[in-house]
Amino acid sequence: MRTITILLLFVVLTACSTAQPTPTPASPFTVPTPASGQAVVFGRVLSSITGQPIYRVRVAFAEVFRNEESAIYVDDAAFTPSAETDTAGRFVLPNLPPKEYVIVVGDPFGPNDIVRNPDGTPRIWKIEAGQQLDIGDVKVNIGV
Repeated sequence: MRTITILLLFVVLTACSTAQPTPTPASPFTVPTPASGQAVVFGRVLSSITGQPIYRVRVAFAEVFRNEESAIYVDDAAFTPSAETDTAGRFVLPNLPPKEYVIVVGDPFGPNDIVRNPDGTPRIWKIEAGQQLDIGDVKVNIGV
C-alpha cells in the first residue's frame, strides 16, 4: 500500500510540474551552401512590441499561389518548410525550393503573424535557386 501511495504522489507531482522548456542554445551561426536547385534563407525574429529576440518560435515559408486577379498563401503545418529560432531569435532554413513565399511566424493553429511591408500588406519573398538570402531582422507581433 505504501508503494502505491508513493507512486501516486510522484505521478501527481510530475503532472503538476510547471517547468518551462529549455531554449535552443544560440550556437555559432553558420549558413550552409544550398543544395543544387535550392536556396538557403536566414534571419532573425524580433518582437515588434519589445524589440527583443523571440526564441523557440516557428518561422514558416508559406507558398504563394497566384491567378489573374489575386494571390493567396498556404501555410500547411505538415508540408510548409519551416525552422525554429534559437535563443538569439536566429533561424536558418536550408534547401528551400525556389518559389514565392510569405513568412509566417508562430503557431499555424494559434497566435501567429506575417512579415509585412511598411504599408501593412504581406511581404512576398521571391526565392531563387542558389540564393543565400539574409532577410535580416523581421519584427512580428505574436503576443510575446
